[in-house]
Amino acid sequence: MLSLLALTAALASRSAVTPSYLRLRGGDVDTVTNGMALLQVASGTFAFMAPERNIEMYGYDKEPTKVEVAMMRYLAVGQVVLGATSVAGLEGGSKAAQAMSLSGGAASLLACAPVFEALGGPKEPLAAWIAALAVLGKATRAGKVKSVVPGTVLGGIAAAQALVAPDKTWEAYKNKLPATEMALALFSLAGGNLLANTAYVAVADKQGHKKGLCAGLALLAANCVKFAVLDATRVGFKPAGAFVWGAITAAGALALKA
Repeated sequence: MLSLLALTAALASRSAVTPSYLRLRGGDVDTVTNGMALLQVASGTFAFMAPERNIEMYGYDKEPTKVEVAMMRYLAVGQVVLGATSVAGLEGGSKAAQAMSLSGGAASLLACAPVFEALGGPKEPLAAWIAALAVLGKATRAGKVKSVVPGTVLGGIAAAQALVAPDKTWEAYKNKLPATEMALALFSLAGGNLLANTAYVAVADKQGHKKGLCAGLALLAANCVKFAVLDATRVGFKPAGAFVWGAITAAGALALKA
């Protein structure tokens, strides 16, 4: 978790002049990429280290349950992977982004393993996901897997099941502790973020980093607005925070599109 933060911060702090072909009419692609990445990484790191405080900051006025804290941490590590993936894509192209997304996904699940273990579910599914992501990430980094399709399929499956049917997915993993409405909403939000990251890599592979990031940020914005409108008030959050995140990510997408 912290290694991903260090990597992203190091890449984002490079002061080299941006090549002319990366200069955008509506804004500098380096600036948008690194700015959005640092926001995601900083927010995710704080939420992982202090999930109860982060939940409180979004207007939840009750004591969060163990399940709710677990889902906030799962959402948080996904944010760190989002930031690291986009910076890797800027620096090394879509294959580097895919390798970071996969390896980062494995690392994030490993970081959450003690949290998930407390939920009482079987360890085998988590171990299988960690192994699959780690192996595929290493193979992509080594050039043995040259297509982003395998990673896109894995990411799409994981994102869809959490985004569309978080309750059924929770049941499928046989967790002994029941999920609250807030926990399921956070699980779904994490699924939407993963979908945005997966879309970024897939589009960037075909159309370049700029268009990929624009697509990813647009999906992130839509995911935040969906949470603000459909979930926030219902589960005890104030929707303002999600609307702010939606506005920030939409602004990033518009800057790239201009």
